[in-house]
Amino acid sequence: MSAEPRLSAYLHSRAVEKGIPISGTFELTSRCNFRCEMCYVHDECHSRDKLSTEQWLSLAEDAKKAGTLFLLLTGGEPLLREDFPYLYTELKKMGFMVSINTNGSLLHKHFELFQKNPPSRVNISLYGADNEAYEGLCKIKAFSQVLDNVKMLKEMGISVKFNTVFTNRNNHQYKEIIDIAESLAIPLSTTAYAYPQVRLDKDFGENSGRMSPLEAAQCTINCEKYRFRNRDYSERAKKILEEPDDEKCDKVSCRAGRAAYWITSEGLMQPCGLLPNIQINVFEEGFDSAWQQLVKRVKEIRLPKKCVTCQYSKICNACAAMCFAETGHFDKVPDYICQLSKGIYELTEKDLKE
Repeated sequence: MSAEPRLSAYLHSRAVEKGIPISGTFELTSRCNFRCEMCYVHDECHSRDKLSTEQWLSLAEDAKKAGTLFLLLTGGEPLLREDFPYLYTELKKMGFMVSINTNGSLLHKHFELFQKNPPSRVNISLYGADNEAYEGLCKIKAFSQVLDNVKMLKEMGISVKFNTVFTNRNNHQYKEIIDIAESLAIPLSTTAYAYPQVRLDKDFGENSGRMSPLEAAQCTINCEKYRFRNRDYSERAKKILEEPDDEKCDKVSCRAGRAAYWITSEGLMQPCGLLPNIQINVFEEGFDSAWQQLVKRVKEIRLPKKCVTCQYSKICNACAAMCFAETGHFDKVPDYICQLSKGIYELTEKDLKE
């Protein structure tokens, strides 16, 4: 996975200090042409979008005045919107550094647009290594189209990044997925953790598409070993088992609600896309007021005390969103993540001994 540019990291750190919403995510639509069973938002393609072109552009003007520089367009599948070319062009004119989250299947419809006005980056969800894997997980044989589109973006010189969520349907293809990313020299971010689908009104801790904690731990280790197969995996493993560098804090330490926000397809401001229990209606409250309310509520969040001193805290990346999605509370220990982290630790320890 590529490191964040130093300038971006510096600007975000300053924004956290000043309470400036420098990063925003616009969830342009909840519609998607994929039906991924582990996803947390995917309405039917033919359903109607909640916010108009004018409403999104009005929000963008307010966001710009408040200090937003980095803007991520996501969904659902944002490229499904018929007004996407116009929205994208207008947002670029406003001076935003625009990135896009997409499943990659519709990119060919916008090559001319992106060639004339390239996005900062296109983040593409890579769900498998062949059409059969895509059909099993996404209910659509889209792999070939996605790969062709990615190759064209690379030829155009556009920055691309792959993101993969491993589930009980695609975890057997971890080698093939890594090979694809390496052959195209594209950064790849992988996770074996699938969030509970609380935004789809599922129960806390529920996601039918995910693996058991131990299976997820094994998948994580398999990926690490394969990615570092030509380097010293043992040194990598030793770092995993080291004592935590710093004592963890029970407050929110990521950028969500501190320098970043997410606006849903209904116009609700959240700290991130996976915290639907903190929502402020931007149109009713106004952008500035909504942001200030968001900052205040995020400051009040406290994570589980047990997590602060946990021996697996160097491995575990449990955040407020994970705690809430797993348990319905910020300060309750997420058992699934505890088991996952412990599994990674013990499997790594076993590898080193062998």
